[in-house]
Amino acid sequence: MIKIGILNKGSNFNWGKNFGYWYFVKYFQNELKESGFDVEFYDSANSKFYDSDLIIINSRLFTDTAENKIRKKLELKKKNKYLENIIKISKLNQNIIWLDLTDSSGTTSFEVLPYVKKYVKKQFYKDKNLYREKFFRGRYYADFYQKEFHPEEDYNFDFCPLLKEYENKLVLGWNIGVGNYFDILNFNKFKKYQCIINSLYKNNYKELFKYTLGYYNNSIKSQDIFYRFNLRNNDKKKTIHFQRNEVNKILTQRFNLPLERLSHKSYLNQLRNSKISIGAFGWGEICYREFEAIKMGTAIIFPNVDYLETWPNIYQDNFSYLSYKLDFSDLLEKIELLLDDNNLRAKIVENSQSICKNVYLNEGLSYLLNFFNKISK
Repeated sequence: MIKIGILNKGSNFNWGKNFGYWYFVKYFQNELKESGFDVEFYDSANSKFYDSDLIIINSRLFTDTAENKIRKKLELKKKNKYLENIIKISKLNQNIIWLDLTDSSGTTSFEVLPYVKKYVKKQFYKDKNLYREKFFRGRYYADFYQKEFHPEEDYNFDFCPLLKEYENKLVLGWNIGVGNYFDILNFNKFKKYQCIINSLYKNNYKELFKYTLGYYNNSIKSQDIFYRFNLRNNDKKKTIHFQRNEVNKILTQRFNLPLERLSHKSYLNQLRNSKISIGAFGWGEICYREFEAIKMGTAIIFPNVDYLETWPNIYQDNFSYLSYKLDFSDLLEKIELLLDDNNLRAKIVENSQSICKNVYLNEGLSYLLNFFNKISK
């Protein structure tokens, strides 16, 4: 039996802690144990945690701090102290699995590689040579927009390339699509907190799966397209937000939809009643919106991400989504194509929903077992 300790700090009444990234593991915890992986979650790094055969530590433990929250408000650079902390931890247990939870495929903490057993990330560049190139704002797409449109002044920033000798330590994890999206359409907030309490005392995550946002597939849709973006106009990192601002301009000029602020429930209902959802990158390439659209039975149009690998992979062009070019040159063309082709929309919805549903079936369990085998070697 391999004992695996996962450090999962935070308030017990935080939905994300209980039903977010780690819900996938908690759901299959018994099956994992039957297959030789005894997974335990810890609120603090105590002696029992360090006695595990493998310890999983995520990058946000060192960035989501009180100090960094203040620095963010003051528009100062975050302090991560990855290396300093990992060196200390490695003296207590060298079998560290580093979980990089940063949003973008390009934002990394490769400086920890000499001190960890494996390096896990939600999504990677397919071509690992890209990790040896210095991209503006540490992102492939931000670099593209800086070179093509130059929305920012150039500046120097820290860069740690991936050394060839450590490439075999990289292991693909899973993205935010595995999370338990609470069914706000059918249950109220009281039930949401009741779920959290039940998870703390009953520890039966399969029983709580019934409160997950379900899958819809309405044949009649009252609205053609759905798009809503937090434009982050006050943020200085213009290259990161350039895409969603440009997409918003193009769509507003063409469709001029009202964009009043919505409650989460109204947002989902409007998404459910739309034929297609147009997405754009946020701080990283993968966003919640696309997974919500899939659950609502809405076909998605999204920037081309053929350069990424991730799981669950809903980004299969002309199969589970329709892509548009990073320069936006074919965006309106792709929208018209998908609006005019009922069969293609239906195919995209069916295929994308199937990919997501399989996460909590045998395919998901197989992926998880394969993952734990890889990090154990």
